[in-house]
Amino acid sequence: MRWRRASAAGLFALLVELSSSAADLYKAVATPIKAPDCITDPAQSFFADNRSTGVGPREAVPSGRYYLIVRYLGDDAVVAPTDYDFGHFSDAYPAPELRGLAVTGLTVPPPASTWQRAERANATVDDSSAFQLYCDHAGMFINSWTFPSREVTGGGPHAIYAYNFATAERPPVFDHKPTTDFALQANIEIPWFRSWIDPLSPPSLSPIGQVSLFAYFHDRVTGKALAFLLDIFDNRFAEVLRHQSYVSHDGGIPFVSVPMNRHAPYATPYPKSARFTGTTWSGLRLFGASIAQEQFRAALNDINAFCAANVDLPNCASVPGMGAAYSVDVTDYEMTTFGVLHEIFGTDSRNHLSMGVHVSGLGAWNFR
Repeated sequence: MRWRRASAAGLFALLVELSSSAADLYKAVATPIKAPDCITDPAQSFFADNRSTGVGPREAVPSGRYYLIVRYLGDDAVVAPTDYDFGHFSDAYPAPELRGLAVTGLTVPPPASTWQRAERANATVDDSSAFQLYCDHAGMFINSWTFPSREVTGGGPHAIYAYNFATAERPPVFDHKPTTDFALQANIEIPWFRSWIDPLSPPSLSPIGQVSLFAYFHDRVTGKALAFLLDIFDNRFAEVLRHQSYVSHDGGIPFVSVPMNRHAPYATPYPKSARFTGTTWSGLRLFGASIAQEQFRAALNDINAFCAANVDLPNCASVPGMGAAYSVDVTDYEMTTFGVLHEIFGTDSRNHLSMGVHVSGLGAWNFR
């Protein structure tokens, strides 16, 4: 798909139409916590970090604007502007059956080198990963053949398209009106996924590619952070309507993982939102979900139960005088960052994958 900017008016209309939450569907007003922005000069918005652990915000990334950061793909992952079309296989690609197929699905306007970064200027899909930013669009192509495998605690090599709030500008997730909901949405396509398994050295874990919407929250009472992941894609699953939600820990903070389906306990997909899948597709689809206050509270209770059983994990110790690791008052929480996470696991020197993702219209909202 060629780039196309979503209109703000269209986003507002869509949010009001699709809301399925505790807010009154017919009277709710969609208020942007942070609406999509159009990046016109991406030079200061690409980052690489080969040292940090986890997927949360780090000092290396900016506040107050959308950005794209790549972790554990090497320090050179985004050093070079490139004119190669990472949106689609070229008509001259050596494998005829792949010619014209989508890679990320995002073909940026010329000069492409303004909007794309890779390991070298003459990079191709065969010898580099690559990343794209244009207006409110982002493209992420991860090719594990092109960077050394390494052990990563609490995650895997990944790319994040996200927005961070400055500390003084962190918005509350909810207000004191009990019908206010929180929502995340983006338009996403995942047109390309291929894995290669060495039959002489099969991995203990087959190559996995995942994509999620996510948000990080700060508990103002305890000073601790936690995260929500709204799962969109995992190649191990086709249409698995009852893929389970769960609470876990990434080595730094606890999080809840919620598949984008109608059985999810902590979030409600928009009625017309696409659903969690393990099958690739071409063309942007809307993925959006609202989180009502009672759903957020249920997640907090389950995180506290998880922490009570795992008190030695970071940030899981009970707070003196509170009897739990985290406050259960939903109005105590503010958002620090949100975005789309593209992450891979199970690759090594012999077992690999390549995967393309295209995102547009990323935003966070309240329904009131």
